[in-house]
Amino acid sequence: MDQSAGTVLTPEDLAYPENLRAVPDPPPLFCAGDILPTDRTAVAIVGTRSPTPVGREIAYEIASDLARAGVTVVSGLAAGIDAAAHKGALDAGGRTIACLGAGIDVVYPRENRNLFARIPKSGALVSEYPLGTKPLPWHFPARNRIISGLSLGVLVVEAGEKSGALITADWAAKHGRPVMAVPGSPKSRASAGSNRLIQDGAYLVCCARDVLSFLRHESEYIPEATSARGVSLTLEEAYVLGEVADNVFSADEAHSRVPSLSPGRLLSVLSSLEVKGVLKRLPGGKYMLRGTTE
Repeated sequence: MDQSAGTVLTPEDLAYPENLRAVPDPPPLFCAGDILPTDRTAVAIVGTRSPTPVGREIAYEIASDLARAGVTVVSGLAAGIDAAAHKGALDAGGRTIACLGAGIDVVYPRENRNLFARIPKSGALVSEYPLGTKPLPWHFPARNRIISGLSLGVLVVEAGEKSGALITADWAAKHGRPVMAVPGSPKSRASAGSNRLIQDGAYLVCCARDVLSFLRHESEYIPEATSARGVSLTLEEAYVLGEVADNVFSADEAHSRVPSLSPGRLLSVLSSLEVKGVLKRLPGGKYMLRGTTE
């Protein structure tokens, strides 16, 4: 894919990512695609290049759920967990940013060429390296600081003891950004690094709801979403509303579409949407989107 039409962003440019501008020594970025103001609400998902099937599935699902909640997913376009995170965000119709260890016109690894082509249409490929730069080994630890810098927090899904994802987590700690990790079996080498992060104080995460909850406590930059009626919504409320698109639905139907929320938490969100005038409660335990007909 020819990315020669990409742009160069410096920290002085209005379009430069706000999160990255806030860290020490933010670099100029070569960019293919668009960086939007909404990309400030971003979470990095990183991990091993050789995940277990379960780890790959978890990365995909969390990325998909975050994307549906309006969160931009940031990763490094490496094989494994990175690729699963990018794909999850794209398949959910969300945005994703890939930070490369090569020029934005260099497809690496080749197995991710389809993602390489898709990402600029729903996000951006970014790199501090000029066009044509090859993916040299020492580029990847360096680019991990940008992955952290672009994000409000870093989530590690399956990382071995020497995984490069741990470098990204270290940068997040230096940047004052929350570090989160998905726990794994103590017998799994793929989770040895992520389990150690949790032992060292990283937030334990099992689903996208956990990520959103932790970030709201740690960051002032998780903005509220807005419904089509102009009502301010939390990202969780916007996520639920996006999943229950039918005019009339029951709480059970809503839970089948939003399984990451417990029934109690889902009822709390539905009640909040009712109070805000977005939903109307009907007889028989059903709900209706206001402004529609039964």
